[in-house]
Amino acid sequence: MTPILAEQAFELKDNRWIFRAGLNQYSAARRVAQECTGFIPDDEDEQVDDEPRCCYNCQYRRWLVESFECLLLKNQHY
Repeated sequence: MTPILAEQAFELKDNRWIFRAGLNQYSAARRVAQECTGFIPDDEDEQVDDEPRCCYNCQYRRWLVESFECLLLKNQHY
């Protein structure tokens, strides 16, 4: 993922990259995933969107109460 996309779609908060749009924002999560070069689909039983390429279906996604954290960005140290 490019640094520009990371900063537009995610907020760095307490050393966690949090998806700005939150939960149930499927179109936004799909757009980001389409541009993400590190996207890896999670196990099928962990996927929540019918569209396979969506941040909500990514192996690097960790759910939070109001959104999710992207572990790929955390590992890339943007």
